[in-house]
Amino acid sequence: MMRGTRLIQIGFLVLLAVCVAQVGWWVIDQAIFADKARAEMHEHLLQDEKAAADLLDRGASAEEVIDLFNEIVILDDGTPRVNPSVLEHLDDVTDRRSRRYAWEGGFFLLVLLAGIVVLWRTLHQEASLRRRQQNFLAVVSHELKSPLAGVRLAAETIQLRDPEPERRERLIKRILGNLHRVESMVRNLLDAARLEEGRFHIERVSMDLAPVVDSVVQSAGDRLLSSGVEVEIDIPSDLRIQADPAAVETVLSNLLDNARKSVRRQGGGAVKIRAERQRRHVVLKMVDTGAGFPPQEAARLFAKFYRPGDELRRSGEGSGLGLYIVQRLIDLGGAKIEASSDGPGRGASFSIFWPPGEEKS
Repeated sequence: MMRGTRLIQIGFLVLLAVCVAQVGWWVIDQAIFADKARAEMHEHLLQDEKAAADLLDRGASAEEVIDLFNEIVILDDGTPRVNPSVLEHLDDVTDRRSRRYAWEGGFFLLVLLAGIVVLWRTLHQEASLRRRQQNFLAVVSHELKSPLAGVRLAAETIQLRDPEPERRERLIKRILGNLHRVESMVRNLLDAARLEEGRFHIERVSMDLAPVVDSVVQSAGDRLLSSGVEVEIDIPSDLRIQADPAAVETVLSNLLDNARKSVRRQGGGAVKIRAERQRRHVVLKMVDTGAGFPPQEAARLFAKFYRPGDELRRSGEGSGLGLYIVQRLIDLGGAKIEASSDGPGRGASFSIFWPPGEEKS
């Protein structure tokens, strides 16, 4: 597929080169033709001038000569000359013709170049998306096989060895953690499909933000603890937003899980969640001390299947769907999200700007 895309791009370059050469020759040919026509017209006028002089020498009157040759004027000394305005008009027409063909040729090349650039970028984006899709399939296989293998191993251990209560508890937690990992993957796949098909219904209502954040953090408590992640929450209890409750929960769950994975790759750390009312928005910030990302990749984080770093050398969890789902839900809910980082290894910050909700009466 990549080779086919490269051949198409090379074909576009060849087409552009051929069109540039063709338009160049067309413009040059028209300029040569216009200069040749101007030279022939000049020669014709000079012949008329000579014929007018011959008629005057034979006794014709100046009025008769002017009536016969409209482009000829008689000077004060009786000498016939081509009217200068006729020569200026001829030069002006020739120049305008040459400029018109040059502008038309340039405009044609500009439109062609714009079309090729659009097609080039489309092919490049399609190739990039196909590459990410292929990597996504590999990631999904790993994300499903690995936890299922862990579940199987833990279940077989419980079945065959009847471990002590403490070890049994650890094995059960491992089973639940792996099942949650599979469940998250399946949920993200279903959410992404619903968003692509336009089947995700958003209903915006006034809602309290703090209880949703607390619920999401509590649901992820065991996973956060096992990943060495401490969460600090600072959200006023009376802070309200205008949003869809289910969408808010999905957004916060995905952002928190993204922060957990990032912090886990650093060997542990902290996630701070705070919110405040600003002028026209309620701003929630989730700041972590995790792996971070290059600042120039901030906008690409929300692309479908995209994950920072080398596509073929990733060891961390993630399918590249979580932040894509976050972005889509945020857009559908009339909010805005921004991501920032000072660089790899320096943590990351995600800020969500929600419309404020109505105050409780």
